[in-house]
Amino acid sequence: MPLSTEHAVRETYRLALEQNLVKHLKTQAEFDQYHEIRAEAAQRIDAEKDAFRANYHQRLEVAREMILREHNSRTLDHPKPDWAVETPPSADKVDLLARNRVQTDHEKRLAVIRVDQTDQYEDLRQVCRARETRETQERTEHARAVRQDHAKETFNLTNELSPHEAQTRGRSGPSRS
Repeated sequence: MPLSTEHAVRETYRLALEQNLVKHLKTQAEFDQYHEIRAEAAQRIDAEKDAFRANYHQRLEVAREMILREHNSRTLDHPKPDWAVETPPSADKVDLLARNRVQTDHEKRLAVIRVDQTDQYEDLRQVCRARETRETQERTEHARAVRQDHAKETFNLTNELSPHEAQTRGRSGPSRS
């Protein structure tokens, strides 16, 4: 479940980028790099999910301690009136806040992994675009060279003298011989 609309949009962008990228992969090196990026991200996500499950209670305890420390920390705010009494949060409230914090931290870690994956996909897309640009330039230059050679050959053919013209070239008119 995404943390916010921004994360949902990022995930949608990552999936669209991945689909678009697959269409433009041509070389084996590009395919290998794509599969490496994808496998690394899947491995990192699996590791984070396993760590989340394995260390959930430890993370929960750390979050509880942080929440209580934040609540009991000194503030430099103006003094409150006598009637505004600050009561410490109940144990249920601390547990709820700790669970929310642990879940949010887990989702943020997963989002960071996806952002890294998207950045690597964008780098690979730049490599593909550079290759496509290079190939297009090579095709254009080759086509230009072929057209230029064809034009030269055609020009030379039109300027060549036919065998009949070569025989009659030296004469200046009809002869009666």
